[in-house]
Amino acid sequence: MTTQENQIKQNIARVWDGSSETYDSQEGHGIQSEIEREAWKRLFKSLLPPRRLEVLDVGCGTGEIGLLFAEMGHRVTGLDLSEKMLAKAREKASKKVFDNTFKKGDAEVPPFDAETFDVVVNRHLLWTLPHPDTAVRNWKKVLRKGGVLIVVDGLWNDGSLETKLRRLVSDFCTLLVERRNPRKGHYSREINNELPNPYGAPPEKTLEYFWKAGFENVKDLDLKEIIEIQKRAMSFRKRIAFNYEYHLIYGKK
Repeated sequence: MTTQENQIKQNIARVWDGSSETYDSQEGHGIQSEIEREAWKRLFKSLLPPRRLEVLDVGCGTGEIGLLFAEMGHRVTGLDLSEKMLAKAREKASKKVFDNTFKKGDAEVPPFDAETFDVVVNRHLLWTLPHPDTAVRNWKKVLRKGGVLIVVDGLWNDGSLETKLRRLVSDFCTLLVERRNPRKGHYSREINNELPNPYGAPPEKTLEYFWKAGFENVKDLDLKEIIEIQKRAMSFRKRIAFNYEYHLIYGKK
């Protein structure tokens, strides 16, 4: 890793350190209802064999997705570059008396032996990575034969006039009602310039990463049902901007 790449990774970690306190309260990040929690678990169960699995929650953040897998009876390891995110994840797992383990490390180069896990899963991570293609290849390496990779991501900003107007209205309402900067915690221009997908990972791009890494039985699942469940818990000022191309990409080693 070059000095510049290392600096970018440090800057990214600082952004997520700063977001750790409010991350779970943000739309689409924290799971806000039991209905949503069960919807995620039904979806994941439909993609996995019916036995206890070794799961790597890469870019785990505050551990929301890892907790779902723990609730389903799996052994979970969480990996993240942000120590403050990991602290939140450890606290949440401890409160639920789960024995999830957590490790600080680079999601693009997971510090684990080859063929260690049955499942690698991540949510809202791929778009944040400077080298997502490298990451997908390395995630495949740590999977056992027959293991699965599950990536949940979306296109957060398609650049359209409609999206710009939706965000403008939402940001203005947030500023007016909550008296806070709605853009605080976003990536800087310097970081965005280093990312191939700074406005989100569209499904066609994610599929390309899977195919180039050699995954089989690749599937693209739309997440409209979960989006609609999430919207029910939001105020109008949040719902108006919550109009994403949200997807789950699945592949088997």
